[in-house]
Amino acid sequence: MDSRSTGGLMKMKQLSLASDLPVSTIKFYMAKGLLMVPEKEKPNVVYYDEAFLKRLLIIKKMRAEGMSIKSMKSILDKYPFEKVSDWDDFRRQAREKEAHELGEEERLAAMSDEERRTEEILGAAFRVFSIRGYHNATVDDIAQEAGISKGTCYQYFTGKEDIFIATMERTLETLMAEAEAAAGETRDALTRLGIEGLTFISKYSDLQFMFMGMISEALGGNDRLKKKAAEVLGRVAEFLAKDIERGISEGVFRAVDPITVAYALLGIAEVVGNRYVVEEEFDVLSFFVNLMDFMQHGLSSP
Repeated sequence: MDSRSTGGLMKMKQLSLASDLPVSTIKFYMAKGLLMVPEKEKPNVVYYDEAFLKRLLIIKKMRAEGMSIKSMKSILDKYPFEKVSDWDDFRRQAREKEAHELGEEERLAAMSDEERRTEEILGAAFRVFSIRGYHNATVDDIAQEAGISKGTCYQYFTGKEDIFIATMERTLETLMAEAEAAAGETRDALTRLGIEGLTFISKYSDLQFMFMGMISEALGGNDRLKKKAAEVLGRVAEFLAKDIERGISEGVFRAVDPITVAYALLGIAEVVGNRYVVEEEFDVLSFFVNLMDFMQHGLSSP
């Protein structure tokens, strides 16, 4: 019985021929939830329709472009394309947008194959380091989380330390971009510092692995991570110092050393972050209101 005699329906072997994919690959995609498992018409007999084939061809195209199973599923769950050209149009339109306009699925689509694979490795590394910490995490753990082989990881990074540093860089850039976006067009320097501080605190529980990993390795004699820790802290301090300098020029703050104050604010933010993690009833917003008052008026009496 061929597909014509079944009203366009196909058996698995015919589906394999039509898609030029092995039966094992099709079943793998079904097991991963990329394809719906059709109901059996008869015991041990399953037919697949044209819509199923079109979905399979979209998956084949996405996979050929280097997308991971996880990324493909996140996109297809939200955008159930009907044909391959729909995916091509989606990817083209995503590449024409500015970075800040992209949703997560569009961002994945807009990347090159190499950028996407690097992103997937670093995303997996972030999750692994967050759970296991730097010392206990392995490249095997990261590869497994990313759904790739250990050898593929080594095609992009020389080892765990390189992955960790790249993850720190990625996390730092994301944090500062989010803080900048949260502050938006706010021009008042004091308000900007408050908003940026709240952004940092909201992400602190996700960032602990980075700071703890850096400091513990630095204490253990890892000079490379010691230098990287100093660089990361310096970049964040410079980011905050810009708003302190603005406040000085506006007359909101008295003349102080912006970098010194920026480092002091980082220390405060770390303590607040720890309180946010360990105290269920901790009122972050109220704390920041009081902190902003202190920053503006200090300890001097009126």
